[in-house]
Amino acid sequence: MAIEIFEFANASISVSPSGAASGDFGVLGFLTNEAGISPAVRSRSYTGLASVGGDWGATSEVYKAATAFYSQTPTPTTFVVLSVYETDQPATLISGAGSDSISELNNISAGNFNITIDGVDIAIDDLDLQAALDMGDVAAELEIAINAENGGALCTVISGTYGLEIKSLVSGAASTITFAEGATGVGTSDAAISLGFAQHQGKISEGIAAETPVDALAASLSMGRDFTGLVTAAKYRDAIGGADGTNTRDIAAWAEGAKKIFCNTSNDLAVLNPAIDTDVASVLMSMTLRFTLTTFSKDVGAYPSASVFGRAASVNFAAEGSTLTLNLKQMPTVVAEDLTPSEFATLRSKNASAVVRIGKTNNAFTDSKMSSGTWLDTTHGLLWLENRIEVDMFNLLYQSTTKIPYTQAGINTTVSTLDRSLQAAVRNNLCAPGYLPDGRYLPEGYLISQVPLEDTPSSDKSMRQYYGLSFEMTGAGAMHGVSITGGFTE
Repeated sequence: MAIEIFEFANASISVSPSGAASGDFGVLGFLTNEAGISPAVRSRSYTGLASVGGDWGATSEVYKAATAFYSQTPTPTTFVVLSVYETDQPATLISGAGSDSISELNNISAGNFNITIDGVDIAIDDLDLQAALDMGDVAAELEIAINAENGGALCTVISGTYGLEIKSLVSGAASTITFAEGATGVGTSDAAISLGFAQHQGKISEGIAAETPVDALAASLSMGRDFTGLVTAAKYRDAIGGADGTNTRDIAAWAEGAKKIFCNTSNDLAVLNPAIDTDVASVLMSMTLRFTLTTFSKDVGAYPSASVFGRAASVNFAAEGSTLTLNLKQMPTVVAEDLTPSEFATLRSKNASAVVRIGKTNNAFTDSKMSSGTWLDTTHGLLWLENRIEVDMFNLLYQSTTKIPYTQAGINTTVSTLDRSLQAAVRNNLCAPGYLPDGRYLPEGYLISQVPLEDTPSSDKSMRQYYGLSFEMTGAGAMHGVSITGGFTE
């Protein structure tokens, strides 16, 4: 036989992994206490108004907010409902991927699994699903089997939106449940896996005590739910009482720490009164919050803030010249406020915004100032830039098939990567050439500084961590008004 070529010339090619993707900064989270989502998942994501209406109904607060969000142009994409559980909730086990179809479950005549609910060990060895016509029948058989083994009512089982759900009859933090385990061996039928209740399939929510909005937001974040903007149901507006996690001030403080853009709505007429400084806009301004934007509306049933973030959500940060100011933008579905010049001046003095009537025919949002006095487009853009830098630098390390050496050449490689990230901010008009407060001019819009290898502590090199990169940047800003003076001679 012929000798293979690789005996003389052998090639081996390594392939870099696909890089991590940048974050999505157009996702709006909507916090509500309306029932409809199991505590085991806490949230539900939508990409269109029709699916929101199908789940929640056209009279729900969720649908009202989604309508304002999806009415924007260009149309935003992702709307996430975040649940608050204001009453005690039972421990719940939800079936997951890999569960059998009804026709496959019909083959189970003596299925077995073990599960523990509220400390009670349940061992099922004779589950018969041969007569089940649908998943509702399966749920009924499961409930009968578990409660019969217990000798009394222990749980309910339903076939819901997420699949089969086993719920304890005990509510509150003391309620517990485990994943199911099936026995193995000749003649056994592992119903735990067939039903999707094994630990690699299902989802568990231990019982929870009644929670505050801040509790719910923290829980959603810990479960990995990603969102950038935050709007709350109307019931959580204009509450500035004690710091108990239930009021607007607490939600705003949480958003500041979590770096979420809290688009707050106020219906309190005191916001328009210059003699009052205890209204929610004044309180939030006194807290110097960079991530909170307050929009005033007299309509207690409207969600102008959802429309505001819907417009911001359309920004494609990867495109050239794509960043925008929210000042003087249209907010479809939102009725303009008929404010006097004095009321408008008061609103501005409290760093609050509104959709207002301008002239005889124009309605527009103005002027998108955060409670701290900074601007929404700057806050939104800097969130994107932080993520862009992190992702670009991670991909540099992750996609290297060898390593980035801890040498001056390696440091220069990280500088080049950071430079590309900052160039993207110039390209989309987040930053631009300009002057720093000390008078230095940055012709590129940014200046990168590095600590050279010779000045890097040996302990940093031993830990393989470089701390020497930093940059300064000048923002492009935006024109919100123009003043003109002139002279005339006849």
